[in-house]
Amino acid sequence: MDESLKRELMAAALRNETAAFIDTDPVRFPHRYTDRRDIEVSGFISAWMAYGSRRVFLGVLEKLHTLMDAAGGPYRFIVSHAWENLESDPNACLYRFYKWSDYWMLCSRMASAYETMDSMEEFFAGKNTLAEGVRSLCLFFEGVEGIPVPDSPSANKRFYMFLRWMVREDSPVDFGIWTSVTPSALVIPLDTHVYQIATRLGLTARRNADLKTAVEITRAMAQIWPDDPARGDFALYGTEVS
Repeated sequence: MDESLKRELMAAALRNETAAFIDTDPVRFPHRYTDRRDIEVSGFISAWMAYGSRRVFLGVLEKLHTLMDAAGGPYRFIVSHAWENLESDPNACLYRFYKWSDYWMLCSRMASAYETMDSMEEFFAGKNTLAEGVRSLCLFFEGVEGIPVPDSPSANKRFYMFLRWMVREDSPVDFGIWTSVTPSALVIPLDTHVYQIATRLGLTARRNADLKTAVEITRAMAQIWPDDPARGDFALYGTEVS
């Protein structure tokens, strides 16, 4: 990567990784809370929902968080099984491919996790690689709509976005409340826009926006931020396709 591109990406990251970013992103929901368990639950649900029309899914998340807050907050909503009392047709559409029953299943698995764990970070504790932790998390939530199949070659954008939120430190956007994963191990959350930008900038020549491509782009970003390559997500987010 030449020096001019490095400077361009560093400037874009600096420009976009600010508190102002929060209001336009699903990360705004976990930012409502101070308790780490509320942040974790809100973050996981918000990342699970974050696909398709941003305007629409942010509206759905607003409704879900209103329900959670009425039960005492996201964590209390999960562990008290308040989601079981929602009066809604399980087959009714929640958002795009998601039905209400999918949300209930997600909540049920999270409740099961918190019966034996203080934090979902424990899925990653003691693992040799980030991929092992992601596989463990996928296996636990296997069968829930929107959860990647274990060992899937897909980019798993929403999982890696959630991990960025939980792991990255000293950020006005991300929380840095998990310590079992180091920021240097994170993978860029890869969506279509980030893939298009990375391709235009020559950061990857791969034809598919899959996990291997996300890892390749992450390695390129490590040339700028070796201890924090996921910061490149903000750099690519703030760069326009020409």
